[in-house]
Amino acid sequence: MTDQHISLKYTKDYIYLALNIHPKIYVILMILALSFRRLLGLGFAAVLTQSVIAEDLTAAEANTIVKEDVAAAQVMTEMCPALIGKNAKLDANIQALIQTYLQDYSESNMTLAKLQADAEYQSVLAEAREAAKDTAKEEQKVVCQEALELAL
Repeated sequence: MTDQHISLKYTKDYIYLALNIHPKIYVILMILALSFRRLLGLGFAAVLTQSVIAEDLTAAEANTIVKEDVAAAQVMTEMCPALIGKNAKLDANIQALIQTYLQDYSESNMTLAKLQADAEYQSVLAEAREAAKDTAKEEQKVVCQEALELAL
C-alpha cells in the first residue's frame, strides 16, 4: 500500500470520526447529496448505476435519487444549447437519459410532467440550477459534449 493510499484511508477514517457516523451511512449521505458537478463529473456510467449502488435505500430515498438525476438532466437541457448550440441529437440523448432514470422510479407510470408538479422535485431542480451556476463554463461544456456523444 502506498503512502497516498494510507493517507486517503486515514482521511476517510477522520471524516467518519469527525461526523460521528458509520462509514455506510456516510456513503449513503454522499449519494443523496451529490451536487450537479459531482453527479455529472463522475461520468454518465456512474450516474446510470446509482440505483445499483443504492440497493439498501428505501423507495422514497431511491425516488429522491431519481429526482436528482432527472433534475440534473433537465438543467442540461436548459444550459447546453447556450454552450454548444442547439442540437437535435443532444435533445434526444437527454430525453432518453431522463426516460432511463424514470424507469427506476417506484411508480412505473412516472413521467417528467408528473415530476414537474412534485414539490420535492422542484426543490431538487432549484438546487441543481444553483449548483450549475457554481460550475465553471468549461466544465459545463465538457458535460454537454459527453451528453451529445452519449450512446443509450
